[in-house]
Amino acid sequence: MIIRLILTITLAFLSGCSTLKSLEGKLELSEPSDQQGLSQEQKQHYKQTYYQVEITSHDGTLLRATVYQPTLPLDQTAPLIIHAHGFGAFRVSDPYSLYAKIAYTGEAALKAWENGYWMISYDQRGFGSSGGKISMMDPQKEVKDVSSVIDWAINNIPNLKKDVAINGKDYSIGMIGESYGGGAQLLASVMDERIDAIIPVTTWYDFTMAIDKGAAKTLWPAMLYYGGELGSAFDLNKETATAFSSAVSNEITDDIIQQLQERSLSYYCDQQRYPQADALLIQAFSDSILSVNHALKAMECFDKSGKEAHAILIQDGHNIPIVDGYTRFPFFSIDESVHCGTQKLNLINTALSWWDEKLKGIPNTKNKLSKYCVSLDYDSGIALTEVKPDYRTFTFKEQEVLSGLSGLTELFMQPIDNVIDLFRFVDSEQNETNTLDNQPAGGTLRPLFIPFEQATQQRIVFGTPKAKLSVTHDKDESIPLLYVGLGKRKAGESSIELINRQVSALTGNRVNDIELATISTHLEKGDTLGLLVYGYHSHYMFRSPFWPTLARIEGSIHVPFF
Repeated sequence: MIIRLILTITLAFLSGCSTLKSLEGKLELSEPSDQQGLSQEQKQHYKQTYYQVEITSHDGTLLRATVYQPTLPLDQTAPLIIHAHGFGAFRVSDPYSLYAKIAYTGEAALKAWENGYWMISYDQRGFGSSGGKISMMDPQKEVKDVSSVIDWAINNIPNLKKDVAINGKDYSIGMIGESYGGGAQLLASVMDERIDAIIPVTTWYDFTMAIDKGAAKTLWPAMLYYGGELGSAFDLNKETATAFSSAVSNEITDDIIQQLQERSLSYYCDQQRYPQADALLIQAFSDSILSVNHALKAMECFDKSGKEAHAILIQDGHNIPIVDGYTRFPFFSIDESVHCGTQKLNLINTALSWWDEKLKGIPNTKNKLSKYCVSLDYDSGIALTEVKPDYRTFTFKEQEVLSGLSGLTELFMQPIDNVIDLFRFVDSEQNETNTLDNQPAGGTLRPLFIPFEQATQQRIVFGTPKAKLSVTHDKDESIPLLYVGLGKRKAGESSIELINRQVSALTGNRVNDIELATISTHLEKGDTLGLLVYGYHSHYMFRSPFWPTLARIEGSIHVPFF
């Protein structure tokens, strides 16, 4: 309660104005113009400003929100954008707040406000200054809260633009939000037909893909659990806290799986209950908790719905500092722009163009979006109308790996490799005649690298690898034992890059027939592609046996090429 009180006072102080339950009689207007021949509506405008408000949700829970009023003539209307924040965060309480300066979705929402949109950013229940307990996107609570925000906006905000296409009985409404706020959009678009255009950023399609019952990552649930408790002033409800703690201890029950499914778009798509809004999905290849697989499967759902959807697949997303590298903004970062074939798209401008087209009816003639914009790195990308890669199958014989040890020191060894490679001299003519070293390397202290092929020309690797891998070891246990991902060794270098930092868990003494995380990269001539096998990985901390165990792996992997 003390933390909640401090947070509430801080937000109120930053906002610089009192909290309103209604905007009636409070809307600020500009000074009348003295130009002759203008009507009263033309002489006076709604002033660009913002208000702190309190919204009573469907079950009586009080939600704190900030309403951004655009510069708008009294005789004109404007669409509404609703901003929903990520897990552990809170709303854009003013144009100068931290969220407004460093978070992509906050910046994009404010950009819409500056360009003539009404905008509401609200604290989701349990977070920030809002009341209630966090239920992790319960359809009967957090998802219904979105509809309550819309109801409040319709009853309180004047000059909202209506959808003429539906006899003027509906309004032009868009949404944006990352992660937790992305989940709110996807589920609300199923439940509430009034939402027209959404931008879910790095969010989930199916929770059970992110929290695997048999091999859940421990580090992310722990970060979300403790970060969520602190960020909400200990307002996680019992169900949600149990789900997180069970993922950390690898004791996920069928009841928890059912709970997670009901909070996923996949659950409704399987029932043929589809989204009712057009969508611009933004997902990241190096997101270590919500992979691009979620966006690709969501796109299939939108195809069935008949609504328009595009996927912008970028590089950065959720990350854990140090474990996922040293160069990105901690915990969450988003690319400023993306290369989509020959186009370079600024993501904030792209969001605004999307809303202009869908909510204002302004065609986007400058940068026409492909159905899939796929970044290969920060400086290149491809544009696709469909994702249909050519798969090549690579098979390897039994190899040994020390479970619990192999890969334990990678946080320290990988930077050393990178420094050594900076001083490595490679003759360009010799580089062109390099041949593939077919011998696997590592498996004791370093990860096992099983090379598949050396590129003879530039190749694009993009899609979802599929693996059929048999893992055995001497102890009859079913705990996650090995962790695998695609690896790339650049021509003339010794260090091996885990492509997009993506690993998937394999369990012992059985055949693992699984899809790996979707990846994207390009191979230059002389680069070697292979499988990286870890006996220990930080994302699965405490999963491997305490004492190193000799494990064996063999099988095949289907790699997607374009």
